[in-house]
Amino acid sequence: MSLPTGTQQADEQFLADVLALLDVDAAETELEPPQCSPEPTRKRQRPSTSSDTAAKPKRVRKDATPRVRNKAKIEILRHEIKGLEAVLASLQNSKRRAIDLGRRQAGSLWKFIASKQSFERERAEHQNMGLKRMLSQQCAFTRFLSMVLTEWDNLPIPDSSFEHVYAARCPRVSTTP
Repeated sequence: MSLPTGTQQADEQFLADVLALLDVDAAETELEPPQCSPEPTRKRQRPSTSSDTAAKPKRVRKDATPRVRNKAKIEILRHEIKGLEAVLASLQNSKRRAIDLGRRQAGSLWKFIASKQSFERERAEHQNMGLKRMLSQQCAFTRFLSMVLTEWDNLPIPDSSFEHVYAARCPRVSTTP
């Protein structure tokens, strides 16, 4: 269905009717002149082939009736509904994608936390093994020192006859007070 064409005044009236139907204030919109030329293009008339044919009167175009205007308004509204439904569908799809992405990220977040905990556990076990090794070495060294001290206590007490030999070997250390 094509919209009725006419002068600029008819276009402005049609726009005013559509905006009134959509409940838009006149202050919110500013009527702009159409971008194309307002004058319709004229077609060349065909030359008459017979001279005895009577000239037909031109068909006078009547203003659009309310029924035609309502049809035009309905078509505009249908077009607007289709556009809004497309926008709604795209928003719903983007919402679904966001939910799916959130679920995937939650799953990957869980995996990330689990892998981090596993790494920390392995590091702690490795550190514990090193500490156990050091503890066993210190225990072995303590046993060795304990054994040396036990043997030291079991040694006979030196008598004074050996002092002069000791003093000769270590002249700096004096055994006499």
